[in-house]
Amino acid sequence: MTSTDTRPTRRVTVPTGPSPEISIVVLAWRLGDELLDCLDALAAQRGAPSFEVVVVANGVVPAARAALDLVDGAVLVELDENVGFGGGCAAGASAATGSALVFVNDDAVAEPDWLAQLAARARADDRPAAVGSLLLDADGTVQEAGSRVLSTAGTVQFGRGLSLDDARSAGLLVSREVDYCSAAALWVDRAAFDAIGGFDERFAPAYFEDVDLQWRLRLAGRPVVVEPDAVVRHESGASTDAMPFYREFLGLRNGATFRAKWADTLASAPAADAPLDELCQVQPPSELPESRGDGPSAAASAPGIPHAAVAGEYLGWLGEQLVQARDLAAVVDAQRLEAAELHEQFAELQARHHELSQSNHALFVHVQHLESMTTLDRVKARLPHRRD
Repeated sequence: MTSTDTRPTRRVTVPTGPSPEISIVVLAWRLGDELLDCLDALAAQRGAPSFEVVVVANGVVPAARAALDLVDGAVLVELDENVGFGGGCAAGASAATGSALVFVNDDAVAEPDWLAQLAARARADDRPAAVGSLLLDADGTVQEAGSRVLSTAGTVQFGRGLSLDDARSAGLLVSREVDYCSAAALWVDRAAFDAIGGFDERFAPAYFEDVDLQWRLRLAGRPVVVEPDAVVRHESGASTDAMPFYREFLGLRNGATFRAKWADTLASAPAADAPLDELCQVQPPSELPESRGDGPSAAASAPGIPHAAVAGEYLGWLGEQLVQARDLAAVVDAQRLEAAELHEQFAELQARHHELSQSNHALFVHVQHLESMTTLDRVKARLPHRRD
């Protein structure tokens, strides 16, 4: 009998040691093989300061649980339910012992000298509060070389879709200050992280919390930079690709929260095509209510879909989308009926046009015949015929 079990089978051992300088925090949720690829790449780091790997089991599904059973050497933080990206990172940070935190998505695969490059940049004279990585897509094109925030709270991922050569020609592959970097592979100074209170829970479960974190770090007086020599291949959205409506909802919800909180900063944001050194000048944020939404819902019983903090809002939003979809369907039906009527009228006009075309052709032939006849032929044609 052939087995159909597709669970991961390889074991992964990540390094451990006393007093690590860096704590790499990896959130596990839905992915199995991708998580093992991520941890394999961390185990293969070379030339880096001592580090530990903290894996947060963030309300994991069976595929991720099966992968975790094959991991040795990691500090494992077990959470009974998915507490979102910021909450999961906070749980990992609480268990971490390093003086630096590096947040890594479970769908990110780092190059062997990635961590060494991050650490070297973090020790530079400008003492950045956060250092982002160069993110590449699976085909080797640029996914992000730092990002810019626009006045709408929309974002520009520098270099997205470019080859490395084109990104280099555009001046993107040099370390520089940026508005923010994706937290898919982000180094953060532990003391700075703790001083500002970590991630803002108002952005739970996901989206915009990394931008907000880095703006608060910048507001505290230290820069956020990208280090293009620290390279990671990242499957963007791998954990949430199966939930497009949920992703759209979270983006809209947290985008509105971000705009309200950082309205003064966004008012002077640079244009999308402004020079690379033009940044948002971060101003103190506006005060917002401490919480949003209707609290936990029975819908949150599935692991993190939706997260308890947004369950009520999400269900309400889905209801609004359903009403809009029904209204749109009614409009489409009305337009379909109108189109059918127009088609019928068009068919009648085509038939009349065909009849007129035939009549016109017959008249044209008759006129041609008359024009070809001589005067005598015409007189003879009018005379009565007689028998000889």
